[in-house]
Amino acid sequence: MVLRVSDPRELLALVPHQLGFRPERSLVLVCLRGERRRVGLVVRADLPRLEAAERRDLADRRVGGDLVERVGGVVDRLVDLAVRDGAAAVVAVVYDDPAEPDLLSADQDPRVDGLPGLVELLLGGACASAGVRLMDAWWVDGLRYRSLGCRDARCCPAEGAPLEALHGSVVAAEMVSRGSSPADSRDGLLDDLRPAPPEQRRDAARSAATARRRARRAAADQARAARVRAEALASFRAAAEVERLAAAAAPVGSEGPEAAERRGGDPGPAVAHGPGGELHDPALLGRLGAALRDPWLRDAVLVSCLPGAGELPEQMVLTGPDVRAEELLDGVVGGVEGAQEPDAELLGPVAAVLAAVVRHLPGAAGAEALAALAWSAWWCGDGARAVVCAERALEAREGTSMAELVLDLVDAGAAPAWVRARRALETASG
Repeated sequence: MVLRVSDPRELLALVPHQLGFRPERSLVLVCLRGERRRVGLVVRADLPRLEAAERRDLADRRVGGDLVERVGGVVDRLVDLAVRDGAAAVVAVVYDDPAEPDLLSADQDPRVDGLPGLVELLLGGACASAGVRLMDAWWVDGLRYRSLGCRDARCCPAEGAPLEALHGSVVAAEMVSRGSSPADSRDGLLDDLRPAPPEQRRDAARSAATARRRARRAAADQARAARVRAEALASFRAAAEVERLAAAAAPVGSEGPEAAERRGGDPGPAVAHGPGGELHDPALLGRLGAALRDPWLRDAVLVSCLPGAGELPEQMVLTGPDVRAEELLDGVVGGVEGAQEPDAELLGPVAAVLAAVVRHLPGAAGAEALAALAWSAWWCGDGARAVVCAERALEAREGTSMAELVLDLVDAGAAPAWVRARRALETASG
């Protein structure tokens, strides 16, 4: 997608669409690369919540060393990620908590009073030290926005401008026309993972417990364990095929005119629905959730999303990952040569099954499915959803290795190979 942004306020409208949700109590940096100032990484971190005494001190322009250290740590981390992304400049946005904004009265100036002024001050120093230009800085709360750098009351009045004005921007209109709809909060990124009805969750939990007992009994016999994994993979593949057929059978109005035109208006094949309108039997989802705790099966499912995998997943559940699997996975996390871009037709149905497992096994039993969703979100470039999924997986069960891997990748500012390949092309073309 190419969007030409001539007004810095258009970037304010872009941020929620890039993150997938509307930030609160956050610092966001929009990285700009090269002479043409292409938008690169958009990074966000929570800002510390201030105690009442700290607010009073800031209003009186007294800043404690502890607060400087806490805010400075957030600033330094994001500037470091911007440098790793190859940013020549950044635009900063300070988001205040809508419920408890630091500044609401016109006689206060966010450039010097409250948390925004402190953030801008520390950010300016960090960017200068890193050789990154701070092009602009803005402050946003639940009602309005204003520049942190402009002193001209004609364009940047002390009371700010209404936030609703950004909704009518060119960027916002373009993103909405492309189907982008940011969640109202970070937790809203997982609205599709809300727990299924209690009866279905109970059926899935019972099935998962039975499947785990069966897997433990089979573990001592290598051939038997391989058969259990092969059965689980076949069931997962079948469930993914159901999801694919369901997507093809979606009403014409729900998929957009271009997709309908490609299909010629054909409503697609019929798909049978399970109890309560679900596509899958809860007992099946319970078995799949239990099976995903086996690393060989989990890795085979993830490899099945990769273009060119063929029958490799079936081989993996029998003998474990091999050189071919490593080569395919290297196209996700390794060098830019041979980079693997996500294929929606492969990844979409698998992610849909994983999401169904999580809905029916919302606790520890679904942790591996959540971690696999985190990995797929990271591969798609959706770092915000990846982090929330990974954090939820670790809350459900400590030590979930795939979730820890995803968080390590995000913390390091590591991008999927296909993203780095595109950056290299952008750099080469100026």
